[in-house]
Amino acid sequence: MSLEELRERNKQLVTEKALECFIENGIEKTKVSDIAKRAKLTERSIYRYFATKSDILIAAAFLYWEKAKAYTAQMLKANSRPGMTGIEQIAVILKGYASLIFYDPQGIRFSLDAEVALYNAGKNHEVVNRPPERFETYAGPMAVAVRQGLVDGTVDPKADIKTLYYNSYDSILGLMQRMTVGVPSVNELDTKERLTNLCDMFVKEFAAK
Repeated sequence: MSLEELRERNKQLVTEKALECFIENGIEKTKVSDIAKRAKLTERSIYRYFATKSDILIAAAFLYWEKAKAYTAQMLKANSRPGMTGIEQIAVILKGYASLIFYDPQGIRFSLDAEVALYNAGKNHEVVNRPPERFETYAGPMAVAVRQGLVDGTVDPKADIKTLYYNSYDSILGLMQRMTVGVPSVNELDTKERLTNLCDMFVKEFAAK
């Protein structure tokens, strides 16, 4: 193994272990020494790969969203059937994404805490919200479903696709994040029903009229 390969392997290892620590113990309570211990590396070696704890947090946040996207893709695969239209796929994808609150509530809370911590560190500009990615060129499930829907006629070409695409993900994420901190309005309605209704609203807006 070359030195560059070893470096990349260790960076990935540190990122994975950091994500575990941040989710389990919280970002503020997690020390770089805790991450080093879990990764079975020295704290000094950690700083060879990441200049600051905030840089580790950014990498961990990106890794979390990669895992979230993979989970959403798995949900689509598990619920797919031959001949599914673009709008049918959009419905499955959004509801699969919304089910993250039940599958990984600690991860959703981490996503909120990471946004706040990086904002406080002045590094929020380095964070790309993942998902979504640009639907025009991205190969992810939602982007593919939108493009397919435009081709098969089940997505309205007159709709403001870009706004709907971003708003659907951001609205669902925002609601899930609020649910993890127990704001009073969250307890007013059934969690699953509320998320389902939100997903259905966006599917309706995407759908050809």
